[in-house]
Amino acid sequence: MTLSGYRNDLQLFQAWCEERSVACLPALPSTVAAFIDKETQGKALATVKRRVEAVKFAHRMADLPSPAGHSEVRLALRRAMRASRSRPKQAMGLTREWLERIIAACPDDLAGKRNAAIICVGYDSLARSYELSLLEVEHVSSDCATILIPRSKTDQSGEGRVAYLAPRTRTVLREWLDTAGITSGPLFQGLHTRKLAGKPLSTSAIRRLVKRAALCADQEQSEAKSMSGHSMRVGAAQDMMIAGLDHIAIMQAGGWKTVDVVARYVENAAAHNLHQRRWATLLG
Repeated sequence: MTLSGYRNDLQLFQAWCEERSVACLPALPSTVAAFIDKETQGKALATVKRRVEAVKFAHRMADLPSPAGHSEVRLALRRAMRASRSRPKQAMGLTREWLERIIAACPDDLAGKRNAAIICVGYDSLARSYELSLLEVEHVSSDCATILIPRSKTDQSGEGRVAYLAPRTRTVLREWLDTAGITSGPLFQGLHTRKLAGKPLSTSAIRRLVKRAALCADQEQSEAKSMSGHSMRVGAAQDMMIAGLDHIAIMQAGGWKTVDVVARYVENAAAHNLHQRRWATLLG
């Protein structure tokens, strides 16, 4: 979770506490439990848990005992889990098939070249939107064969990981850099009146452009509506699973820390293709 995510959740918790004239720091277990019960009424379980983590983080930074470990808070979280009847929603995977369609539909202008480069790099590196927004030209090798992901959700210390780019992605990325004339600074920049803004694209801007690019490639726009900035990461993981790579290899490629998370990503991986491969193997 990013610091900006913590900040947003804490602002919401603080406003909720102020409305009820109760302290938010330190917060009583009963306050956090009541907040959980209220959030459960309209928010997904993952969102509720994330906001509790933000409260824990605030107390830890203030050297205060966290109320999250109290039985009253744990019971509230159990109530939230029981109330959650739906499975977590997952962004539709931007698989190789979709990648080809989207890149073909990108216009041959500065914005189109940038969007094609973002989507290709996102797919090859399995990077999150947040990670793509942090990339700078200096993170790309001279031959565009590799790129350094400097920081991630699970790597807040900034050790980084190296991702390898496919030949076609190298070409698309080089076209964007040459056309934009970028030699340093933010790799993927916003455009203002068709000129470089000099600032990196925000996470939300990357999410929007991925959805727009998918809509342009989908005439009926039915599947593309489910695309998001996470779709490249999901789709690449699904393609790797279908290609026969094991969970450990996928974990290393995407920078995941646990097998459970990877398993959830690939569980919806083109089930038809997986079964086709299964029967082809069994029946020869």
